[in-house]
Amino acid sequence: MSRSSYDRIDERELGKTVQILYEAFQSIEAVGGSLSPFVPTQDYIIEPILQLLEAMARGRLNETGQRRQPVYYEPGCGSGTVAEKAAERGFYVICLELDEYLARSAAQRLARSPHADTVVGDLSVFRPRAVDAVYAYLLPRAVQRVLEALKGAKAPLLSLDYPAEDDGGALSAARLEIEARSVYTYEL
Repeated sequence: MSRSSYDRIDERELGKTVQILYEAFQSIEAVGGSLSPFVPTQDYIIEPILQLLEAMARGRLNETGQRRQPVYYEPGCGSGTVAEKAAERGFYVICLELDEYLARSAAQRLARSPHADTVVGDLSVFRPRAVDAVYAYLLPRAVQRVLEALKGAKAPLLSLDYPAEDDGGALSAARLEIEARSVYTYEL
């Protein structure tokens, strides 16, 4: 079966479209809009990330002699898919989302868990009182802002696919490969 000329992807046009979208996103960001578009974490990577975060959080609590439920924080939580799984694993969950519609969706998803809160707010300034594990699937500038907002929290942050824009030497463990995806590990 032969493909018609209409079935082929014109790489130049695709490149132009990607560039236009990138520039549009940069414009939105420049006027105070979103730091990252909503792209949900794919199901196959959620469990390995949560296993790693859980081991790190429990190890941290054991080191300090604390006997409490670990706190999971997800800035830019989107619809709360990963946070829901974290709650199922026994974390106390704090979801932060700037978009009210997505925050409402996350709150509905987490409504069954008595140990979860969803906050509408800006990840650049919000700082939870306690945090033992942080997960972010955000663009580099947003990851950078999370690092700045949580500086000194002494908790691990795992960033899927994107390193911080300028981590200032905060990259502690390095880049890990999980399911052919890059995971950047930071100590806050």
